[in-house]
Amino acid sequence: MKVMNIETTKLELMQMLLQTQKESVLAKIKSIFEQESSTFYSTKISDLQQRAEESLKSIESGETRPIEEFKNQLDNWKNNQAI
Repeated sequence: MKVMNIETTKLELMQMLLQTQKESVLAKIKSIFEQESSTFYSTKISDLQQRAEESLKSIESGETRPIEEFKNQLDNWKNNQAI
């Protein structure tokens, strides 16, 4: 059901984009997409390696959490990433 709502929203947004003549609106939307796409890819490899090493140290020292807790936090994070 949620997928249908997303697809409907996409179609509505496409229609609005095609109809608008305001450059300011288009610039704002473009900026949002640029910010969203650069968020993930802006992470440096060295930062990712450091995070991985820190995670391994945490595991070795027993600092872990139940998988269900992780899944719930991940779901919450995903829901907050929507534009």
